[in-house]
Amino acid sequence: MQRSALVALMVLGFGCLAAAGCAKADRGGDVDAGGGDDAPPQADAPPADANDCVTQPCDILTQCGCNSVQACDIDLSDLDGTACRAIDSEGTETSACESTTSCDRGYVCLGNDAGSSCKRYCDETADCEAPRGQCVIEITDGTNPIPGIPTACSSNCIPSNVAAGGCPAGFKCGMFTQTFEGTDYNISDCQPAGAGGQGASCEVANVPNDALCAPDFLCTTVDGDNFNCRRICTRPSGPECPGSTDCLGFDPAYTLAGTEYGVCN
Repeated sequence: MQRSALVALMVLGFGCLAAAGCAKADRGGDVDAGGGDDAPPQADAPPADANDCVTQPCDILTQCGCNSVQACDIDLSDLDGTACRAIDSEGTETSACESTTSCDRGYVCLGNDAGSSCKRYCDETADCEAPRGQCVIEITDGTNPIPGIPTACSSNCIPSNVAAGGCPAGFKCGMFTQTFEGTDYNISDCQPAGAGGQGASCEVANVPNDALCAPDFLCTTVDGDNFNCRRICTRPSGPECPGSTDCLGFDPAYTLAGTEYGVCN
């Protein structure tokens, strides 16, 4: 029987608003970006335009209701509804962020205490970057979805080749299972990277931590052994695997956008 690898951390905890002071999730550490200094637009910012937006006082998906130097985003004063906010930098999917103002209009800062990145708001998967981006990240306060706020896109990054693009510098392309509206989706998403290469331990106090593994590596266990970083590979041939290692599949198989992934072992 072919041996199978088990992903250490397959539950996405990245849908948490950076400023929300989020609870712990399965990826390890607090799902809070740290930087919770987000604030409503400055008092001297030009007033929002009069509008007939679907959502009041502004609409996130259409960016209706805010002036040209602002973005419509989550109202951070109470995490209820929308509000116009400042744009300090026009961050997109390849931008790390410390607060929502680090992201452009139509984007939100999501992450954990290790680091956050800008995510695109979406109404459907067609709004996300193909072929791996999916409109399945529900934005939460760390525990519950924030009412009336759109979903965000997962990344279009390639788990076995983060150098192909899609993530901020210093981030890796992780592999996750995201549950959205009762259905599980295989997704890739960006997260801060560690330094662990092939065979490096990624276990701390008997708990796996994928953040210890370098880009293109995943914290896994094979046949119940210790958790180690292993090179992510594309099956069945596994051209990414070094030396005499083979591309070992997951059980169940992990397929994303028509490509099956495994790890070198």
